[in-house]
Amino acid sequence: MTNLRIITISEGVAGMRSQIEGLANLIGSPYNNFNITIKSFFKNLPVQLIPARDFAYTNLKEIKIKEKTILISCGKKSVKASIFLKKKYKSLVFNIHIQDPKTQHNLFDLIICPEHDNLNKSNSISTLLALHNINYNKLAKSEDTINFIIGGSNKYFGFNEKTQKKILDEITYLSKSYKINVIPSRRTPSGLLKKLEVIKSDSIILFSNLFNPKGYGDLLSKAKLHIVTWDSISMISEAIFSESSTFVYSFENRSCPTRYQNFYNSIIVKNLAKFYSRDLNTFNVSLNTYNKELKTKILNKIESHLWFRSDAS
Repeated sequence: MTNLRIITISEGVAGMRSQIEGLANLIGSPYNNFNITIKSFFKNLPVQLIPARDFAYTNLKEIKIKEKTILISCGKKSVKASIFLKKKYKSLVFNIHIQDPKTQHNLFDLIICPEHDNLNKSNSISTLLALHNINYNKLAKSEDTINFIIGGSNKYFGFNEKTQKKILDEITYLSKSYKINVIPSRRTPSGLLKKLEVIKSDSIILFSNLFNPKGYGDLLSKAKLHIVTWDSISMISEAIFSESSTFVYSFENRSCPTRYQNFYNSIIVKNLAKFYSRDLNTFNVSLNTYNKELKTKILNKIESHLWFRSDAS
């Protein structure tokens, strides 16, 4: 396929940017990113009630499409923007949305959705692992380094005091044998970070401002293995893609939703990860076949739309 223009649209949140840029990189064409801004009146409405019109956004009119373009969107607030641009520019646009748009699915040419969401549509492709924009150096492993990657509270997991204490205890225990890179997220409780900051150990390094793909990718590339709290499927996926051994750290088990459990079961059955225990035996992971098959599925979907083929008149 001849390189086609790609535009990515989202609210600009790091997690969304990572997924849309990851898909653009997978397709293999250069892309231009555009951060859309929805007007405050519509910001908190359910996606079904946001109008698919340019007046719902402050800057949607700035997107001009004059040639065949793959439009990649992610996030609730970009759903109706993608639908509007598709209606406006018609056959010039092949629109792809990442994650379930939770509205009229037939208004997208392609939906790429996590496997555990169970979206089975003729225009959808399921992915086991979350897309990302991280580059890895898989020759940079360090035998004595572990990444302990910590998420934070969400609607399923509270990250209560008991959970925080257990995480601190595990980091302290592991630091007796390994160098530990502690990598928090934006959701990590501030109280936990403060407790980590006062630990006096040359073996524990806290990266409290690591929110860029390159720095994060370097740490993921170099570590012997990763331990990742199980509240974030994206973080677990990013760790697995480094092809280092990844261990999922479970907690607050009663609140874990079924779709998360389905994800954990899938990655463990496929030997892509294991649940954490102090017996940290490493294992081999290869995603070459996974990546090639996913890219082929996506490109075949695009090519199958004859009206959008790069060599079509």
